[in-house]
Amino acid sequence: MIGESLIDVIIDGDDRTEMPGGSPMNVAIGLARQGVDVAFVTDLGRDHLADQIELRLVTEGVDVYSPIRVGRRSSVALATIDPHGNASYEFDLTFNLDQTDMPENGLADFVHFGSIATVIQPGATHVDQLVEKFRPNALVSYDPNVRPLLDPDRDAARERVDRHASIADIVRASVDDLAHIHPELLADPSRRSDGTTERMIAAASERWLASGAALVAITDAERGVHLATENHRTYLPSNRPAVVDTVGAGDAFMAGLISGIDIIGLRRQAHRDELATIDLKTLRTVARWAQRTAEYTVGRVGAEPPTSVELLNAERGVRVA
Repeated sequence: MIGESLIDVIIDGDDRTEMPGGSPMNVAIGLARQGVDVAFVTDLGRDHLADQIELRLVTEGVDVYSPIRVGRRSSVALATIDPHGNASYEFDLTFNLDQTDMPENGLADFVHFGSIATVIQPGATHVDQLVEKFRPNALVSYDPNVRPLLDPDRDAARERVDRHASIADIVRASVDDLAHIHPELLADPSRRSDGTTERMIAAASERWLASGAALVAITDAERGVHLATENHRTYLPSNRPAVVDTVGAGDAFMAGLISGIDIIGLRRQAHRDELATIDLKTLRTVARWAQRTAEYTVGRVGAEPPTSVELLNAERGVRVA
């Protein structure tokens, strides 16, 4: 995993909660909870907030690689929850991976990147360099996780997202991501119809597959997820779970997707073509696991993805005291 780690300050009515977060960090924790060996390259500050972040990662079993923490401050994301459980964000961020130690062997089965870390300089350039370093051996996954407050220039955001998608084997994006970077595909991005949304999803999926992705997953919140590979286009409707809040839902889906692909043995760049030609039944099984991971997460406060045991018990209807 490569990306930002920060403190999420969650405001829900009169309640205020502080917890470590950040999209790539959430993915790292989600994978660790599903039994995947995870190393996380991030930028830690030098303050009590950074100590909270590092403690959370180490407790979850994630190996942490960070620059020397000299005079750095921790990044903060303020998430305000509306009456429907949806989160809106404000940010106070820094990101720099200069002089970061790397895993000694320089090898990885998967490399995941995206989100704020691909926007904020100088760290964004460092992320690009690291992805290129690991890409010859690893499967690469990418989640743009576009934040309009940080990406007001839609043209620049679209160029960057398409460039990063072209070096990824697995691309996951939300419909909200697409609506921000491609408003021309909708008559009114704030009032999407089912027809225009489907055309937008299809256009993005085809473009990213043509540029080199083996698998594209477009999540559409409570409506479900659209999947595209070289041979298949398929859709999984939502199971309509009860929603406490949506913090970390997309990250949980990404963790479940990577974990599912890892379980079926399609890891490393050597298996890229097998992923691109995966059969429909297996594709839907892997995506269903990712979807269930996200749906479990929205039933809890904050970005708290399930362990494999929790998810399997939920699938079986087993209640754990």
